[in-house]
Amino acid sequence: MNNRFVLSLIIFTLLLLFCIPVDAYYLTIDAPSQVKVGEPILVSGSTNTPPPDKIDVVFSQSVNIPVEIDRQSIEITEKGDVSFNVTFQTTGLEKGNYKIEGLSQSKRDFSGGSRSLRVIKLVDRSDLITLLSPTWQEFEKELNIEAKIAGYTENAIQMEIKKGNETLFGPESVPVSHSVVKYQHRIVEPGLYEISFSDYNGFIGTYEIVTEEKDLYSLTGGKSVIIPTVTSDLAIKPALVGDEKPSVTMKPEVSDDTKDIEEQPRGITGVSSGAEVSRDSPAYFMITTNETPILIQTSKNSDFVMEYKTSPDAAIIKVNDEIGNAPETVKISESVSEIYLKVYPYSYKSTDMVTVTADTAESISLSDTAAKAFGVPPRYGNDKKSGNETPLPSWIILVALSASMMVIAVKRR
Repeated sequence: MNNRFVLSLIIFTLLLLFCIPVDAYYLTIDAPSQVKVGEPILVSGSTNTPPPDKIDVVFSQSVNIPVEIDRQSIEITEKGDVSFNVTFQTTGLEKGNYKIEGLSQSKRDFSGGSRSLRVIKLVDRSDLITLLSPTWQEFEKELNIEAKIAGYTENAIQMEIKKGNETLFGPESVPVSHSVVKYQHRIVEPGLYEISFSDYNGFIGTYEIVTEEKDLYSLTGGKSVIIPTVTSDLAIKPALVGDEKPSVTMKPEVSDDTKDIEEQPRGITGVSSGAEVSRDSPAYFMITTNETPILIQTSKNSDFVMEYKTSPDAAIIKVNDEIGNAPETVKISESVSEIYLKVYPYSYKSTDMVTVTADTAESISLSDTAAKAFGVPPRYGNDKKSGNETPLPSWIILVALSASMMVIAVKRR
């Protein structure tokens, strides 16, 4: 009797253990199956794992030995179903197969219905676009963008310009002509700019352009140049003791980079004229001459830029070869009688007095004619072009002619 009771109790207990429902923990990860390189991977997930626990979402490359790229953790602090979202960046990654996997830091096993692993294929379209504009540009308050789009037949493309985390332009459609996009965007400071393109099929790629102000570092290729100070070519100690040999200090050898910096243009003499200039208010000079070649030079109190034209319809030629306070110099050999010159400081923050000198010039003066040659309204009040006089009204001329004829007829009588 007692044995039967004990056996029945054991069977009843086992039935209770198998019949009472046990919580099944799950973890589900959702992610797109294909993403373009440069676009973010948006991952969503849910779990009911109890606290305290953390879910690691791991982004890795699917190769023979998986290479982890990034990992983000979600802390579980509440019971029940918990939803979460994480984002992984793909900029700079190679195209190929990758995976997103969810793991429990508590090593918890999840039910068979969980989907904690997703395979993602990264595709790269960035080779569709080739930048034609320089990837390094001298800072002149404009970012020049020109790109060739292979096999592109549409007449517009989406473009976005960013500097750091700040969006400066777009995303906005810009015109495309013969598979080439050209665009100039106004910028206020030098630095690294990122240009991104997208089309109807999605993201294409991001491309970088660096703008820098012209300085010594850029022109010497990043090398530090030290210009030695030499007091004499040969210095000998005046006092010798015993067998001491004279101590000789030889003139240091100057590197090619240093020679380039030391060789600055010499000043010239001739006719001169001056004006106060800034980037927003350049000076426009008219130079007249009967003798060429002619040398034109700015003063050396600042870093100036010259632009000149040899006729109102000629192309603008820019002269900006020197750095620091070295004067800018240009030699014009073609046979001309008038030269239109525009001068301004290189720095956008400077306002300086500039003196322009030309060695064979007859005259140099601020000129509205020169300003007009550069498409600028008159500003000096000295435009004296012939043929601008206001003609007399035609009725006055007819009256005068009639009166003259009447006087002649009266005299003949």
